[in-house]
Amino acid sequence: MTWTVELCGDQHSLRALEECVTSDAVVIASGGKYRLSPVLFSDVVEYQEVERIAKHEVELLNAYLKVFLPNRMRIALGPISSLEPNRTKVHYVSVVESIGVSASLVGLKLGDEEAVFMKPVHGPGLQLWRDIVGRDQAVRDVFEYLQGALNDWSNLGRIIEAIEHDLGGREKLLATGWTDSESLKSFSATANNPRVAGATARHGARKFDSPKKPMEIDQARIMVLEVTRLWVLAKINGQQ
Repeated sequence: MTWTVELCGDQHSLRALEECVTSDAVVIASGGKYRLSPVLFSDVVEYQEVERIAKHEVELLNAYLKVFLPNRMRIALGPISSLEPNRTKVHYVSVVESIGVSASLVGLKLGDEEAVFMKPVHGPGLQLWRDIVGRDQAVRDVFEYLQGALNDWSNLGRIIEAIEHDLGGREKLLATGWTDSESLKSFSATANNPRVAGATARHGARKFDSPKKPMEIDQARIMVLEVTRLWVLAKINGQQ
């Protein structure tokens, strides 16, 4: 039996995944559509198992996008179909989540100044990402948190806490140079305080005044994802 599992959603994200992880051959472009590699389902007979595997692969892909391609929007699972020799093709219907749209920056001009474009860093590849999530409990915990909202101070705090604990404490994190003491202090003071963090603050009581230098949620998200990216790469490279 041959299974066809399509991916849907933001085309820029799908194209980026297909282009930057070509060696993994997990996301395949075919006929203007993007699909998961049929190799993932080569020994599967039941639709429910195909759907389970496919949903997990989409979770891995979306987490990979957040960490290594942070300007991209999430993708979703599309139609699933099966084909057996000498039998009619069967299509399965699933509920598809709503998704956003991202765009690629193709040019920039600031007055008469020339723009400098940095070569994008596409990450370690899907197979190494899948392996580290599968065998490292701390990375698996962060992977679960990455599926949550990244405009949620409590969720961002969980990611930083998990990484700090894995490294052996905040001082060990600072020693890596992945972030600095002032940024972490500003992050913690903001994340813990409902006066500035609002409903997603890590604490509920308004015990303390607002911090002198609160951190914006966009700054926090960028910092947390950068620390996560460098931490994962260090683990894959055997440095942590």
